[in-house]
Amino acid sequence: MRKTLLAASALVGVALLANTGVLAKGATYVPIALPKGAVTVLPFGINDDNIVAGGYTDSSGILHGFYGPPDGSKYTTFEMKDGSQPEARGIRNDGSITGLALASGFTFGEEFFRSPSGTISLIKGPNKNVLDGVAQGGNDADVYVGDYLDTDGATRVGYQGKGAKFLSQITLPKVKGVTSTNPRQINNNNVIAGGYIDSSGVQHGFVLDGKKLTSFDHPKAVGVTIAEGINDAEQIAGLYQDTSGNRHGFLLDFSTGKYTAIDPGDGSTAQEAWGINNHGLVVGDTNSGAFPFIYCPLKKSKCPKGGAAASVHPEHAQPVNGMIARP
Repeated sequence: MRKTLLAASALVGVALLANTGVLAKGATYVPIALPKGAVTVLPFGINDDNIVAGGYTDSSGILHGFYGPPDGSKYTTFEMKDGSQPEARGIRNDGSITGLALASGFTFGEEFFRSPSGTISLIKGPNKNVLDGVAQGGNDADVYVGDYLDTDGATRVGYQGKGAKFLSQITLPKVKGVTSTNPRQINNNNVIAGGYIDSSGVQHGFVLDGKKLTSFDHPKAVGVTIAEGINDAEQIAGLYQDTSGNRHGFLLDFSTGKYTAIDPGDGSTAQEAWGINNHGLVVGDTNSGAFPFIYCPLKKSKCPKGGAAASVHPEHAQPVNGMIARP
């Protein structure tokens, strides 16, 4: 049974409006060009220069990392020296990238930091082992957040990092029985957004400002709500799961509690919203990478140039090594 913020009296928070959100009026959905040879594309990060970063699969189902302007004119793709398959999850204004790479022996993926010069380093935890999980969005101080699989093999722990260095764990105050803490972006005010899974298996979104924690659930969520990005204005991009198990993207104004649905209206049954920049632009996709896009709330003339509105045939929207539900 879904638990809402109002029921979570032990948490410090604000009462979010019971507004399920409507399709954004006046917003432009900019198609993200597919990298050469791409079959599906998942864009996870966008910086303030509107440079997008993510992962794409080729016709053989191999995952590759990429970044560049959304019109595809200057895409850079990158690989891992160890042969693992990279996926960019966050890109900062200096061009540094964090992400994970599918590799043998890892449940989620080996986490990495790619410097602005292109040097890729694996991120090691407090035990000097390469972290197994997700490294995602960060701020202009090059501090980023992520999670990793603990030594018990079941619990995911949140953390902050800088460069390829682990800084500290992230714990959620006054929340008991958490089995997974999944921070997804930290803004320039050091406010963190993400999700956590409670003892009953329900995933909630959260915002952590110092020691002040706000937990929230999308009004239509069934078991899953997670914040995937937060900007300096505390606009939150994220996704929730419905009664059919389909994901849907949202934009949440944290100050008012108002939800806006992110859906390009392409007839898809599932939509996902990921990173957000300080202009309020959000990267997303439909049907597990079939149609990648940028949600742009600005005047159309101020939105970035995209690629051709391309969508792959549904049979290509298949799991990547069994990972259709992104961690």
